[in-house]
Amino acid sequence: MLALAGLACAFGLSCKQGCGAGRDEPTSLEGLRSGGSLPLRAVDCPDGLARCEEGTVVVSRLATIPQPCAGPFEHCACPWDKVGDCPHGCAADTVELVMEAARAKTQLCAPGPDTGAFALPVTSGPPPIATCEEGERYRCSEGVIADCAAGAAVSRCMMGCVSEGASVDSDDVRREAAFAILCSR
Repeated sequence: MLALAGLACAFGLSCKQGCGAGRDEPTSLEGLRSGGSLPLRAVDCPDGLARCEEGTVVVSRLATIPQPCAGPFEHCACPWDKVGDCPHGCAADTVELVMEAARAKTQLCAPGPDTGAFALPVTSGPPPIATCEEGERYRCSEGVIADCAAGAAVSRCMMGCVSEGASVDSDDVRREAAFAILCSR
């Protein structure tokens, strides 16, 4: 309890009987708010979450929206910046991955007919170990795509994973779409 009281004092909160003594309840948040810190009730919007929807790739931008929000919808919703349109549509609609905006369009748009190979089936030698986390449908690790439901490694990415441990969590994504999203192109 004293540690919490000391922390409250460090942030400029006043205490009824002085910080560190007796009952330590903050009575004012002005010190915290005037220091530029975040409001207590707010929605935190993520930064760098990319998705493709109806042929358009967007990436989320870091923001904090106070609650309740009294502005128009655009001011009360988490902000998404358009990265670009996909000439051949999305590899898979609404799949969300943490990714740099510069890579999002390439990875989330469906590959075109001239893209070339970026993944090969796992065919020779002992299959790599497929390790997945709970809720993952496909996972890329050490350049290998695992089909988590099958518990098997199904493809090798020619240029490695888009990011180590990247995964697709939706059961609605076709295997080839998962390869396009998870293998660097």
